Amino acid sequence: MADIGEMVQTGAVAVTDDGSPVHDAGMMRRALEYAGMFGITVISHAEDMSLSGKGVMNEGYESTRLGMHGIPPFSEEVCISRDIILCKYIGTPLHIAHVSTKGSVELIRQAKAAGVNVTAEATPHHFTLTDVEIGKEFSTNLKMNPPLRTQEDVDAIIEGLKDGTIDAIASDHAPHAPEEKEVEFDQAPNGIIGLETSLGLVATYLVKPGHLTWNEVARKMSAAPAKILRAPGGDLRAGAIADITIVNPKAAWTVKVDKFYSKSRNSPYDGWKLQGKVKYTILGGEVSFEG
Repeated sequence: MADIGEMVQTGAVAVTDDGSPVHDAGMMRRALEYAGMFGITVISHAEDMSLSGKGVMNEGYESTRLGMHGIPPFSEEVCISRDIILCKYIGTPLHIAHVSTKGSVELIRQAKAAGVNVTAEATPHHFTLTDVEIGKEFSTNLKMNPPLRTQEDVDAIIEGLKDGTIDAIASDHAPHAPEEKEVEFDQAPNGIIGLETSLGLVATYLVKPGHLTWNEVARKMSAAPAKILRAPGGDLRAGAIADITIVNPKAAWTVKVDKFYSKSRNSPYDGWKLQGKVKYTILGGEVSFEG
């Protein structure tokens, strides 16, 4: 375990096992207890690697049809169940990263109803894409962890965002060089870049259909993340930090990865037509971006 105390003293606002999920329940217990001493959140990448095995996509009809090793949904759900039970007894704030399955949403919903100190996030790719897309072109830009799931899972995540079960929307931005992704699907690293498309996907697939209002978007992409991390920001009160994003909600645009500000191009959304675009970013009271 990392030296959480020293990390907090130097500015850490949370600890996480993202990318290397904790398999030992005793270790997760100690991490929650240790983090609780400093009042910080533990962010869980919920995955049981003994169940995920060599999986490279969601386990189900599509993985069977394509002959690929699958990652079952209960690989995520088993860990969420464990961490929720530990959180219930220890009380340290627990945040579940990149929720991807219907079962996970229901577990978090039940835990919140029981008063457990748990929050959760979803990513745009988990409410806009399914594992069906993989068989169309075998693009490694569709390979991520957690993997793309089924339409039933996508619908459950949208419902979780609507009813407040899922508190936040996170980009899960994961850049990779082209040569890393230009390999066989099972050899490619996980992850896509999501920062530059996150707002457009939220506006197009959550706001436009009426799933969320713009006030709810501001909450899930700004206010809630700040609250979860106990970090300043996320509001417009006088005297608050002047970090503000100004959005044109009706601006239509086409995703062109070769025009991204990021040096990486590993996005599955190239060519998608989206609505809603950042026009200005104000950082510390100064305009840092003008679109």
